[in-house]
Amino acid sequence: MIEIIENVTEEAWEKFLYTCDDATIYHTPEWKTFLEKTFGYKSKYLFAKDESENIIGLLASFYVRSKLRGNELCTVPFSYNSSCIGSESAKKDLLDEGINLYHKLNADRFEIRDKVNHDKFQFQNSFCAHTVELSSDPNEVWQKISRGTRSSTKKPIKNGLSVYSTKSLEDLKEFCELNCITKKKIGVPCHPWKFFENLFELMDEYVILYVVKYNNEIIAGGVFQYFKDTVTFGYAACNPGYLDLRPNNLIVWKSIEDACVNNYKYYNFGRSSYDNKGLIAFKERWGAVETEICYSYYPNIPTSSIMNRDNLKYKLGRQVFREMPIKMYKPVSEILFKHLY
Repeated sequence: MIEIIENVTEEAWEKFLYTCDDATIYHTPEWKTFLEKTFGYKSKYLFAKDESENIIGLLASFYVRSKLRGNELCTVPFSYNSSCIGSESAKKDLLDEGINLYHKLNADRFEIRDKVNHDKFQFQNSFCAHTVELSSDPNEVWQKISRGTRSSTKKPIKNGLSVYSTKSLEDLKEFCELNCITKKKIGVPCHPWKFFENLFELMDEYVILYVVKYNNEIIAGGVFQYFKDTVTFGYAACNPGYLDLRPNNLIVWKSIEDACVNNYKYYNFGRSSYDNKGLIAFKERWGAVETEICYSYYPNIPTSSIMNRDNLKYKLGRQVFREMPIKMYKPVSEILFKHLY
């Protein structure tokens, strides 16, 4: 008989994650604490236990109340892919209990960031992911990269750019400023400082920052997440004035090379929207293989979303953010970002 409970010891939780093939960094107790501290989201975690008191399943969700998106039960905010995990029987019971929780909360919708095997959920192919299979020999991975990308990766080294990994708070602050510039240019709110500050404080063993320097100035950076056998490229930023020097190529290759040496098996570029053809092409040139990402919804797939790139409000919002003075842009981003999970 399967028992559904809300609280377990952290030791038992972590033991389950490391024996569950589908577990990700977003299922960890550290990610739960990170979201609670950074955004004040209310966690609604459900665990399944068997008759021997072993954890055999987890539904990690948060109840997010938002005037922009409505009230949603979501697994898991700021993850690109996070499912209900465990044995098939445990997942069925957890999803049934999740539906009960949805009704108790009177939420507008229940979103699971994966395709689930349950007849009451509807799903849609929302995004795609790109993954490179690694080798203990970085040269094997290098040979799978397109010739043009290999050439572009050599260029920054010839031009005197350098790249290194760091956990320095000062480097992280400079990256946060670059991220602000990058996001404003795109026309979307930027991550507040507390996002990166808490990420590195609470997820310390799982994250690292790579930065590129040119003339003693940090011109680009990338935050990477590490869990089990996979490295995920989480967040990237670059000074637009230096894009021609290809600093992002240097970050990608150095992080791939280090991952190979440290025996990671997969390098994940994260999710992409299907209409972002340029980003998809960039990832494919690194030899990455595309997989679809489906999101599941109960009771119905939402008909509209402020995050839909075809939405008129989204397009107008991007223009407003691009033209907004930087002194206004940062505090507005601070207010809005928690709603764009």
